Amino acid sequence: MKVNTKILGLMAALAAGAASAAPTPNTTSTVAGTPITNQATASFTDPGTGQPAPEVKSNTVTTTVLPLPGFDIVYDDNTADGNTLANTPKTVTGATPGQVIKTDYDAVNNGNTPLTVSLRPNTTGSASGLTVRYLDASGNELAKNSDGSYSLTLPAGNAGVVKFTQEITLPANAPANTTYGASPEGSVAGTGTGTGQNGIPTGSTLYEGQTVSNGAVVTTPAQGTDLQFVKVTTFQPALTGTPNVPNPTNPVGPDGSTGATPPAQGTVNVPTVPGGTPNQPTPTQPATGYPSYPTNPADPTSGGTPIVPDVQGNKQIAYPRADSDNPSTSPATGQTNDLPGTADTIIFTNDLKNNGTASDRVQLFPAGPDGKLLAGTTFDSSTGVFTLPDGTRVRFLGPNTNQPIPVGSGATYPTVTAPAGGTVIYRAEVTLPDGSDAARVDLLTIIVGADSLNDADIVADATTLDIVAQGAAQFGDNTDGVLGAVPTPAPQQTVVPGGNTATSTDTANSTDNVAVFPMDVANMGAYNDSYTLSATVAGLPAGAAVTYVDSSGVALPTNGAGNFITPVVAAGQEIKVYAVITVPTGTAAGNYTVSQKAVGNYSTITMTDLNDVIKVGAVGAVNVAKFVQDGKTAAGATPQNGINNPANYTANNTAALPGANIVYQIIGKNTYNAPVAGFALNDTVPTNTTFQSASLSIGGTAVTKVIYKIGNGTWSATAPAAGTAAGTAIAVAADANGDNVPDALPSGSTMELTFTVKVN
Repeated sequence: MKVNTKILGLMAALAAGAASAAPTPNTTSTVAGTPITNQATASFTDPGTGQPAPEVKSNTVTTTVLPLPGFDIVYDDNTADGNTLANTPKTVTGATPGQVIKTDYDAVNNGNTPLTVSLRPNTTGSASGLTVRYLDASGNELAKNSDGSYSLTLPAGNAGVVKFTQEITLPANAPANTTYGASPEGSVAGTGTGTGQNGIPTGSTLYEGQTVSNGAVVTTPAQGTDLQFVKVTTFQPALTGTPNVPNPTNPVGPDGSTGATPPAQGTVNVPTVPGGTPNQPTPTQPATGYPSYPTNPADPTSGGTPIVPDVQGNKQIAYPRADSDNPSTSPATGQTNDLPGTADTIIFTNDLKNNGTASDRVQLFPAGPDGKLLAGTTFDSSTGVFTLPDGTRVRFLGPNTNQPIPVGSGATYPTVTAPAGGTVIYRAEVTLPDGSDAARVDLLTIIVGADSLNDADIVADATTLDIVAQGAAQFGDNTDGVLGAVPTPAPQQTVVPGGNTATSTDTANSTDNVAVFPMDVANMGAYNDSYTLSATVAGLPAGAAVTYVDSSGVALPTNGAGNFITPVVAAGQEIKVYAVITVPTGTAAGNYTVSQKAVGNYSTITMTDLNDVIKVGAVGAVNVAKFVQDGKTAAGATPQNGINNPANYTANNTAALPGANIVYQIIGKNTYNAPVAGFALNDTVPTNTTFQSASLSIGGTAVTKVIYKIGNGTWSATAPAAGTAAGTAIAVAADANGDNVPDALPSGSTMELTFTVKVN
């Protein structure tokens, strides 16, 4: 068969992508099936007449034009084709999940015979999940073949250009920054090369730009090389979440258009002094930050909790003090200043910058490590409150209104609009369950997730960290090897009063005058702190001293009020100190309760231990002296047994005439540091005398209720009769309560018995 070189040349040019004008059908080739008839004639001179003879006609010969097929598919706007998904000039960027992309194409009949073209999408290089349909010029879906391909009828001649549309629908769950694409790929199945057939050998397939020569398909260009791809790339969020930064770019509120001003940054003082630093009554260092803004009644720190942004670390840390909204009601053993009570609220200011060239709608939520909503978190869209598994509540607020940011159309969580190149300013309100200030707490980290609504998932495309470092502490008796302390133990230290003023850390010595109580100061919180220690012991006399020393016995430094300052205790650590009390001479025997207090110098947490006991033992003696009235001896001139004689009495020998009275003064002195129970003074009527009278005083003051015991008798308020014979034993005691039992003689007191007898 003779090949039509014009058709081949046209097809080659199209296959090479050389066509730049609007596609035109092949109107120069004779349509297949057209009969070509021919009849010859002979002209000559009639030999008989010598005149021109009538023409003699031959038989008629008819030749039918055979089919020479060829077709191409091109972009309707004349964009050069013959491309792949990687290099196609037809691109769509910033597409969103579920988006529909339509592209117009022309099917061009380059041959001389009508063709039925099967259309299939070629998606080589595309992500999976897209849907491709082919529509006619009216927007109706083309008829489908049984194998799922689409059928396009392509006439020959002037009607040989048919417009159709490729419709790509992206998956509803299309990930961000993902490439999809498709090209229509046409093919024609051969019905034969004879008259009335399509010119393609039976069993062969003709693809775009190919033709038939010598009864076979010319497979140049090869299948799949003359394609017309459309490349679609889904939206790539370009978001950056940060803490509050100075001078953000184009700051706006959540609506994306209203201007917003973040809180200015300045110097704040936060508890970041290293652990172990001594003598830090104010354990803070200056840093650049801002107070929790705006201030609110639920903020535990007066004037607003200081917040320190760390831009490089993409985080900001708040350092709230403790509050005292629910003090302990158990002061007998000790307390902390705050049991579980009213929740505390910290308000952070955050930034969300859109680094892209297109506006983006973004939803905000507390995220987990995987970027999704933190597991176990619930959201109430009516209040805008996220409730985290530990009970922490988070709301996102507008910076100008301080009201919850609403959930936008098509969103699940509070939604902001981030303009291209702009920065959205918003607040994160964190409300903490107000636990006990004695419970161990770690840093509370809120991962603030920002998810573009232009992608399919609800996974944060940007995050920033809002961190709350809370204070907590314990103070009480030492618990070696265990973090923490409790005030409930009631250790007792036995001492003997004395003049020693040196301190010690020896808790086993019960023979000196030093009481030693090992104490733990445990920082159970999430920031470093130092503590002010003080103690009182009710009832100890002047000269008693309270000192706090470290484990080496060195006294802690004191502040202007004389209270003791611990070194800075790192978060989650504790130190052991000793409360050392020296008990001076003259301290009465008995039990003395030690009241100790520790106050966090930054956190302000107040803790007490109120039940440690100092037991002071009895020390001393009872001394007795007897003096005789002489009317002339000066007081103290003749002391006996540590007791001075009263004036006009002597311890020396005296003389008396028969019938005269001898007046004795018997003095008993209690030098113990405790009362002496059942105290009585006793005397026996001397030989050659008779009893006359007895009177009693304590410290020189007459006793109003006196009891007596004669010999082995019982105690009675009846005094011995005058004239009681010599050799009679008489005991005399005070009985203030009238129970016929001798009263106790107080520590340091004297009892004086004036005992008068008459010489026979």
